[in-house]
Order: sequence, then C-alpha cells, then structure tokens
Amino acid sequence: MSDTQAYIHHFSLAAPAEVLDQVVTFYDDVLGFKPGDRPDFGIPGYWLYSGDQPIIHLIEDPGRGGEKSGYFDHVALRCTDLAAVIARLEEKGIPFGQMEIRQLNQVQLFLADPAGTTVELNFQA
Repeated sequence: MSDTQAYIHHFSLAAPAEVLDQVVTFYDDVLGFKPGDRPDFGIPGYWLYSGDQPIIHLIEDPGRGGEKSGYFDHVALRCTDLAAVIARLEEKGIPFGQMEIRQLNQVQLFLADPAGTTVELNFQA
C-alpha cells in the first residue's frame, strides 16, 4: 500500500454577514483573492479564489459568534512576493509578526483576518 499525499484544498469560515464582507475585503487587499462562482447551497456566502482555485469558502452563520471548531489554531498558505505583501499590510495598517526560519530558507508572516482566524503566510527566502 502506498502513502497517500494530501495538501490543503480549501478552508472554510462561518460568521455573520458583516464579518464575511470584511473577510472578503481583507483577503482581496492582502492576497488578491477574488470572489467567484459558488454553488447554491441555500445559504449565503462566498468562495474566494486564488487564480482559478477556490481556496476560502465563506458561509453566513449569524449564530456562530466566534465559536471554535475543536482545537483549530491557524491556516498556513504558501505565498509569493514577500515585499509586495508586506507593503500591502503596512499600507492597510494590518498588524503582523515576522519570523525567519533559516533551516527552511523561509520567512513567515503571522496576522489575523477580520473573523479572528490566525493566518500564517509562508515565503521562500
């Protein structure tokens, strides 16, 4: 039997409509993710795309109020153009932390989206 390979297909956030609108703007401003085609699930929401890949699924859920799903801590995304992302974060006044992992030749940025989700952005140094 061979080992199965897996990678992140997408992640999903459930929040009130006004929070989702802020999340859509945030991911567009920071990473250029755009809303795109989404099946009619009978509940409002968005799919945000990175290129042609739907990567964040947003679901309107007015009753969630920030509940956590188990012990979920953060989502990590591999990104390009570190300087441009830092410039956008600074321009928008979005606070972030930065860490360099020399052993992996990687720079990580840590920030929170408007729904309170911790986001780790990974760049090859």
